[in-house]
Amino acid sequence: MMMRRILPLLSLLLFSCAGANRLSDLERSKLDPAVQRLLTQERMVETDYDMTIRPDGSKEYGLIVRTKNVDELRKAGIRVSSVFGEVAAVRATLEELKRLVDLPSVRSVQNSSKNYPQQ
Repeated sequence: MMMRRILPLLSLLLFSCAGANRLSDLERSKLDPAVQRLLTQERMVETDYDMTIRPDGSKEYGLIVRTKNVDELRKAGIRVSSVFGEVAAVRATLEELKRLVDLPSVRSVQNSSKNYPQQ
């Protein structure tokens, strides 16, 4: 009896988790392959990203965003580091990245790699 109630709940949970990492065609068209891997967590290597830890313990990633409206990014709670024309350097968590990609003014999001000084 208990198993009949739990089984539908488990299948619903598995179905919703499986769909959580999928990207729509529009989202995929805005994201470079490295950022797609970051969102889907598939074949992702953290050293490929400019990642830092916020004081609250959440991971944030350096990204380059092409947008016609930088103020829209700020209103969505995205930390904008610098702006040059329609290109913005931002730092965002995965949750913020999901919001970012859904903004109408955002045309593309690409990974910002770490740069190290030459020795």
